[in-house]
Amino acid sequence: MADYDGTIAPLGVTRAESRILGDVEVQLKRISRQVPICIVTAKDYEFIHTRASFADGWACVGGLDVRVGGRSFLEKNLRDMTPALEKVESIARQGVIAELKRGPRGEVIGLAVDWTGSSRKGPEVVRRLTPLKRMGFHVVHDPSATYADVYSAPPSKGKATKLLKSLLNVRGNVMFIGDSKQDNTAFRASGLSVGVAHGQPVGVLRCEYIVDQSRLAGFLRSLADRGMDFSPSITWVRRKEG
Repeated sequence: MADYDGTIAPLGVTRAESRILGDVEVQLKRISRQVPICIVTAKDYEFIHTRASFADGWACVGGLDVRVGGRSFLEKNLRDMTPALEKVESIARQGVIAELKRGPRGEVIGLAVDWTGSSRKGPEVVRRLTPLKRMGFHVVHDPSATYADVYSAPPSKGKATKLLKSLLNVRGNVMFIGDSKQDNTAFRASGLSVGVAHGQPVGVLRCEYIVDQSRLAGFLRSLADRGMDFSPSITWVRRKEG
């Protein structure tokens, strides 16, 4: 299982430009012919399933919408996003981009505010989103990223990881690959956790191993070549310190 932004796809690009890194995609497709692959992401299904069509399952919008085998498993007790949409609309008029994240019936269950390439500063945008927390929405921002996510219910990639494992009848441990503290619950829910380093502080990652993003394709290639037999001696990864 893998996160998308910052893990198998680059940060700092527009939604339209976002794609899985070239050879990373090639190796993921090879691996998908050996074991199930799932993408666990803050993106919605409309976005992610076309970019990772080789996957067997997708946990979208921070795990609020899990898709497997043409079925959707939607988180219960989702909050009406109308007040959040109104707030974000006023911010979007000032040069940032609002990305709506939709559930299986087209309903908005989350959104992202992206200031990549904007003159607006991240702390200013995040400060303007703060009132949404008092309204019961869940605002998530990684200081190393140029966007913030707003959810209609508490996101949990760990919960989604467990659900995907159950739905796909996976026995034993799974590997989770991620790059931010939002992936920590999924790291804990997996049997083998690998953090992807791309210049961000990795001390906040609760993973066992680290791989540089520039070496991720090589790491995946070695797994595919070895029939998914992971060994700490694989030179592409290093054990996380601390």
